[in-house]
Parts: sequence; structure tokens; C-alpha cells
Amino acid sequence: MADHLTTGTKMLEAKSGFNLIGRTAEMSKLCSILVQKSSNSVLLVGPAGVGNTSLCLGLQAMKGEDNPPFDIVSKSLFFLDVDSLFSSGDPNEIDAAFRRALTRMQKSLEPVLIIEDAGDFVDACRGHGATHFINSMNGMVSGGKLQVILETSDSDASKVLSWHSDIRESYTILDVTEPEGEDLRAIVSASALTLQKHHKVKISEDAIATAVDLTQKYRQAGSSAAQPKRSIELLDQALAYYRLSAHAEPPAAAALRATIASGRAEVHDRERLQQIMSVHADRQLKLRQFHDDQKSAEIEIVKIEEQLEVLKQKSGEAPEEVQRTAPPASSFAQLTSGGGFGSREEQALNERLISFRNALAEHKKAYEAVTEEMNADLLLDAEAVVGAFARISGIPAAKLGEDEKAILRDLEGNLKSALFGQDIAVEKVANAIKVSKVGRRNKEKPQAAFLLPGPSGVGKTEIAKQVARQLLGDPKALTRFDMSEYMERHAVSKLIGAPPGYEGFEAGGILTNAMRTNRNRVILFDEIEKAHPDVFNLFLQILDDGRLTDNIGRVADFSDAIIIMTTNIGQPHFLDDEITHEQAMEGCMVDLDGTYRPEFLNRFNGRQNIVGFQKLELPSIEKIIRREVDDLTSSYQEHGVAIHFTDEQISIFCADRYEPRVGARGLPGMINSDLEPKIVNALLDQSAGDGASFTIHYDTASRRFEVEMLRAAA
Repeated sequence: MADHLTTGTKMLEAKSGFNLIGRTAEMSKLCSILVQKSSNSVLLVGPAGVGNTSLCLGLQAMKGEDNPPFDIVSKSLFFLDVDSLFSSGDPNEIDAAFRRALTRMQKSLEPVLIIEDAGDFVDACRGHGATHFINSMNGMVSGGKLQVILETSDSDASKVLSWHSDIRESYTILDVTEPEGEDLRAIVSASALTLQKHHKVKISEDAIATAVDLTQKYRQAGSSAAQPKRSIELLDQALAYYRLSAHAEPPAAAALRATIASGRAEVHDRERLQQIMSVHADRQLKLRQFHDDQKSAEIEIVKIEEQLEVLKQKSGEAPEEVQRTAPPASSFAQLTSGGGFGSREEQALNERLISFRNALAEHKKAYEAVTEEMNADLLLDAEAVVGAFARISGIPAAKLGEDEKAILRDLEGNLKSALFGQDIAVEKVANAIKVSKVGRRNKEKPQAAFLLPGPSGVGKTEIAKQVARQLLGDPKALTRFDMSEYMERHAVSKLIGAPPGYEGFEAGGILTNAMRTNRNRVILFDEIEKAHPDVFNLFLQILDDGRLTDNIGRVADFSDAIIIMTTNIGQPHFLDDEITHEQAMEGCMVDLDGTYRPEFLNRFNGRQNIVGFQKLELPSIEKIIRREVDDLTSSYQEHGVAIHFTDEQISIFCADRYEPRVGARGLPGMINSDLEPKIVNALLDQSAGDGASFTIHYDTASRRFEVEMLRAAA
């Protein structure tokens, strides 16, 4: 009876060509834990796709090396097949199978049980009333009779830790983080060889580098898996699309067509295109013929097998002893020699069956030969990888093709085009980011950290969104925390996770979970003056050490993050019309010193990255409203409706309604609540049709919008 265990040797044999690359430090830690006297079982924790199972296979692989670690060679590794163990659904059968597994391992020298998805195992034990499995296994672990390696994703780590009160004493947590730099590149390069073998298409070094770069930079797009899986998945998808498109039209032909379409073609280019397409058409014809022949052979094989089944039923089953000792029916020597079992009719059918199967094998060889010819000149390059990622992520290929130098060079200009009236602040933020990206010296701290004081509604939150858009290609890459939700002391646990035994322990921390999923973020802590003082202890760790430890001991790394904090402290100084911006900053710094600890303020590049946002003047407000009206106009174009709101009318509206203490937020709200409903109601009651236009006036007496509608000519 099955015990649902697979030895490490068999697992390694099933992974032909396995070679663990780029995990030297993790393997050293894993081996050290396994030879400890206490807490020598392991909880491997890491984001999905990080390679926990590869580490365990690496243990088995190192046993076959020339100079293996002596204390690891003696370990007997067993992988538990959780799905097959619980597949019967019969509690008695499941219980008996698990006991057999434990008994079998006890017969081996220094057994180590490996459970690949510990979260699923815990759920299955609970769902089948088998929680005693956990007690039995942990009892053996505590007694030194068994070592266990549990693999779990970040999301299931808390669940696994809470399954038994002794687990923290018996297990050591090994936090498996994503590989980086040359280690990551080496892992992906090794996996690329496997992908080449499957797709039968070569992969360039530039394609590998591009896949790594894109999946590192735009981690919020495409796959949610960790590295290296994310890069490997992108290469696989790029190869699939490239192979299909290249087999439809050879890349060389596509390039020549583009040259001809541009008018730059020469005579020999057209001749070359004809030659390529002629060869391609001949190959396609061969492939279609192979397909037709294969289909015919498969139909005949089905017919013959049906005829053989009928003859078998007519003649009756052969005696059991004969069935057991007879050579296989597919033995060509037996069937063609005139001997063997069955009538002459059966032998004839079997001979035909063999001939058709041989024909199928020949068709396959011929098909593979033609495919090899078609693939001989194919090479997956960086451009193809960029195209694949653009389709997956929705980010334009032109944006993906930008190099970081170009993005940084244009950063200040792009930020100024999105934020009006804050040129001084934008310049300081842009320069600090450029320095952090190019001349960064302390790689342990966050890439850059800013504290942005200033009035409400002047662009502090907007600049965080725009930094995320410019650097990461998507404003959704911004992670925002409203600090009014963290006013109580216990709210700190929401960021790093609740302690064991408290509600919410299994969920982990919102902030630490986010950073472990994607370190390349822009993080906004909004209105920090509202946060409980204990939260500032976390801020100090983030800004100084660039790391936080969550509730179960996992480390979240902030070294790739840009931290932006906003505060309303010092706001009155920026609203004072009697003082300059420099004087407002001086007064603001006095207020900040009276509110926050010096060591906190000094974390912002010695206070150089405390950047004040000034109140918006009317010209800037008018630009913001013009942009808002343009967005409104474009959104109604699909209804065939035109909206006319002149710059003069916008100036009248802004002069009457703008309040510096509210900032830019109030005016777009008035457009949405007062102006837009009038346009919508006209559309809904069908008084306006396609081609209608609305002219907008603002009446200062009633302080309301007046809408004049002009119907389209019949």
C-alpha cells in the first residue's frame, strides 16, 4: 500500500538537469539549521515563486557532489505528497497512510520530512478531522526522531505558525527572499536553457537581461509571482508569442515588408522577400501534409483497435495464466513470426496497427525536422520581450523601452507639467531622486525620503502619484497610508502584524506584506501628525535601517522604496500673504521642531528633503481647472456632445470660488456636482442629441453655472 512518500533521490531524478544556482547563502543557512541540536526543523518562508522547493532539491543534489557536507549526506530526505494522501477522503484510510509514512521514515537514517505546501497540509488536516497528524509529527520532532522542512508562502506563514503551540520552539524560520543582481540573472539564464529546449528557439542574452529588468522595475504589472519565477514566466510567454508569429510569417520577411512599405526598398529586397516566402510556403505545405497524414493514421488506428476489441470479445478472454505470461501484443517479433496468441485475423490487424504506429513515428520525425528548419534562424531578442510585457501589463512598449537615464533626465519637466505652481518643490524632489538613483552611497536606506509640509490641496499627494507614474510607469504603484487610521496605539499592529494570540495575527502586517511582495514602491504616509507616537518608532527604523521585522520575524526591505510623508504642520505660514516662501519655510521648521523629535526630522537627508509646498496662486488654479474641463470635454465626445468653457469664464469662476485654505480640491468638486449634472440631465431627457454643444457661463451673482445648449442641425 502506498505511503505517499517520495525519496529525495527519486524527486531529483524526476528533475533532469537540476542545478541550484545563486542560493549559496540560503543553502548554508539551511544546512546549519539542520545540524543544530535544538530547533533543527525548518520553516521556509518566502513569496510564491521564490524557489523554496528548489532549496530542498538542492539539499539532495549536494549529497552527490564531489565534496558534500558530511553532516548532510547522512540525512534521508522524504517528500510528502499531500494531495494523494488526502485524495481518498476516507478518514481511516488517510490515518493509516500517514502512520505508514511515519513508520517508513523511522527505518531510515536521520529522516527529514519535506512538506512542499504546509498551508495546504494544515487546511487538509483540519478539513478531514486529522489535526492529530500535526500533534504526532510535532511529537516526533520534539523527541528528536524526525526533522521536518515546511515550505510556505508569505500569505500562509501565520497560519502555519499558529497550527501548534510548540512550533516556534521546534522550528527555525528561514526567510527566503528574492534573488537579486547577478544571482537572479544566473538563475534566469539557467532556466532559459530549459525554455529553449521546449520552444526550440534560441534566447539572446539581451532578452534575458530585459526580462529581468522589466519584471524588477514594473513589479506591479503582469505576474504576481516572486523572482525568479516572474522573469521566467515572461520569457516563456514571450517565446510562445514569438514562435507563433514567426511561424506565421518569418521575421526576416516581416522586416523586408516594413522596408518596402517605407519606400526604402531596393530591387534585391523584393527578390529576397519572394525567396523567403516561397521557402516558407513550401514548409507550410509539408506541415499541412504531415497533419493530414497523421489524422488519417490516427483514424485508422482507432478503427483497428475497435476491430481488435470486437474479435477479443468474440473469442473470449485468454486464460489468466496465459495473460500473465504472454509477451506484450505490441511485440513486433511475436506478431510477424506467425506465432503468438490470437487468430490470423487478429495478427493481421496487429500488423496493420504496428505499421500505422510506425508511420505516426515517421511523421513526427519529419514534422520535427521541418520545425527545426523553421526555427533555425529564430532568436528571441529584447524587442520581442518588451512587446510581450507590453501586452501583459498594458504599459505601452515605447514607455517600457525608455532607459532609466532618459526617465531621470526628463523627470523634472514631466513633474512640472503635471503639477502647477510648485516649481521650487518639484525641482528639489526631482534632484533628490536623481541623486539617489545615480549617486547613491548608502544602499541600506530607502532610495529617497521626503517630508512635505504645506496647505491642503496644493499637490503633496499628487506629486507622490506622479513620481510613481514617472519612475514605475503606473500611478497605481503608489502605496498610500492615511495616518488618521493609525491614531491609536494598537493600530501599529496593522502595519507590521498583530502579536501571536491576538486577533489578526494570521493576516500579517499591511505595510510589511506589501513590501515583501514588491520592494520597488513609492510609499505615501499622508498627514503623519495624526498618527500615534508609537508609529514614529517604525518610521525611524524605516528611514534609518531601511527595514522592518514583522510579527513572525520576517524582514521587509525598504532599500528600493521612495518614502514620501505629508504633514499639515506649519500650514498657516504658507497661507500668509505677507511673507515670502523662504520665510514661510523658516516658520514651518520652527513648528516642526515643536511637534516632531529632532532625530526624526534629521532622517530626511539632514532636513534637506523637507520640502515645503506653497499655496497656489490663481494662474495655477486656472490651469488645473482648464485641465479638469478638458478631461470633462473628452469624456463626453463619445456621446457626440461638445462642451465650450472659455478661458475667460474659467478665470471668472476661479476668482470667485477659489479659497487658498482649501486649495485646488474644492473647485473640481463644484464642476462635478453643479455643472456636470446639467449636461447629464440634458442627455438623459433626450433634449440633446448627437452633434449638440453646450456653452458654459459662470454667473457671479448666483454663483452657479449656466448652461446654454445648442442642438445639432437636422
